[in-house]
Amino acid sequence: LPWPRQPAWQVTVHHQFILGYQMDRVMIVLCLLVVAMVQGQEDQLDREGKKLVLKKVRKLRPEGREEELGQCPEAKGVQLYQDPSSCNRFYKCEEGIASAEVCANGLLFDETMALTDAIHNYCVYNWKADCGARKADNTPESSPGCEYQYGLFPLAGGCHSSYVKCEAGIPSEMPCEAENPNVPVVLGLAYDPLMHSCNWPDLLTDLGCDPSERLGGFQCPVLRDLEGTFNEQFSPFPRFAVSDPSVYIICVDGLPRLQSCGAHDLFDQDSLTCARQGPFFG
Repeated sequence: LPWPRQPAWQVTVHHQFILGYQMDRVMIVLCLLVVAMVQGQEDQLDREGKKLVLKKVRKLRPEGREEELGQCPEAKGVQLYQDPSSCNRFYKCEEGIASAEVCANGLLFDETMALTDAIHNYCVYNWKADCGARKADNTPESSPGCEYQYGLFPLAGGCHSSYVKCEAGIPSEMPCEAENPNVPVVLGLAYDPLMHSCNWPDLLTDLGCDPSERLGGFQCPVLRDLEGTFNEQFSPFPRFAVSDPSVYIICVDGLPRLQSCGAHDLFDQDSLTCARQGPFFG
């Protein structure tokens, strides 16, 4: 038997129901697409950090490659961003203008120190930078007297009271103790290649430093010999007066080390401490 035919109004309602259902599905899919696009944009902004909407800002790199940079987030001042793949490169925004920068030989980019410890163009010495997972090219580009174009280097092997500072491949000899109003005396420091700075000579005996010779042959007594004396209270770092009251000697592991009382105090032989001297009249 043939199927009974549905009334026209039932067919119309059924078609409207199906059409409405399909429209609802289309709207749901469109909403999901919009949400996904917005989320994707937010994720992209998070990955890019402070480099926002891309725009056509091109700068020729030294290697001859051009790249598209991000728009600067601020129109004033200087903002710096590391290159996620290279410790030798970084991005600079200066007065709203973006550029790709490369650190000079011997320097690397560390965003945490770029505005405080930079040596040249916001880059720090290669031994000081924390590159994390970023690759660093530390191939030296040497010139007479300089292993790298920028860096601090020992004068030669042995114990020295000065070192070499290289800037743009030009070496200059620098004293360990430049003029310092807070330490108005020379303490006999020597350059430490491992620390890239000057250090106490009693810590550099492996380089040939002789702290006793630097202090006129002073020999530290055995701590046992100080038992029962006033100086025992300062053990294991007993202290001793010298002819210049602005300085004194302490012994560290049996080796002498010169200390300063600063710009305004003098060493008191009775208390074995630095003390402020009162005004004298008469």
